[in-house]
Amino acid sequence: EMTKYYIVEVKYCGPNRNDAKHVDLERYEIMTTPPRIIATGEVCTGGYLGASRNTARYAHGVYDSLSAAEYALQTGPLRYQRFRRDPLDDFPYNVLAVYRPGRLPPMSDEALDQWLEYSVDISADDTHMDLVRQAGALRYEVEEEGYSVTMERMLSALEGLRDKARRGLDD
Repeated sequence: EMTKYYIVEVKYCGPNRNDAKHVDLERYEIMTTPPRIIATGEVCTGGYLGASRNTARYAHGVYDSLSAAEYALQTGPLRYQRFRRDPLDDFPYNVLAVYRPGRLPPMSDEALDQWLEYSVDISADDTHMDLVRQAGALRYEVEEEGYSVTMERMLSALEGLRDKARRGLDD
């Protein structure tokens, strides 16, 4: 019996989805045991497997080799994402490889807030479009530092700074 390789996507589906601490829960696992539907236990190689503890799982096919599964990750429906391979420190024995979306690890909320304190000048009268323009440029700078941050997270941080500036005017 030849070993088969299965791709399973793991996605956080609980509250506060844009929180940096949840970003790193998202991953693609290449496993040697067939994925099963959580509710019924039946084998499923394509589609939604169910969710438990704020984490949803999706099956993305069956492959004849590890390299075929890795190639599918890079060229299939997921090809528009950039991946980084994770060290396999705390995964079960049947998980052979783990890929995280994004080329770079996410910047923590604390680090982002600290970095923004020194990097930006947000004023009380900045419009939403001003913040959107700035967010795009700042995301690029964060990547230059070796980290990633989602557009939503960057925007909410900038809105927070603008609200703080507005409160400062009211005092």
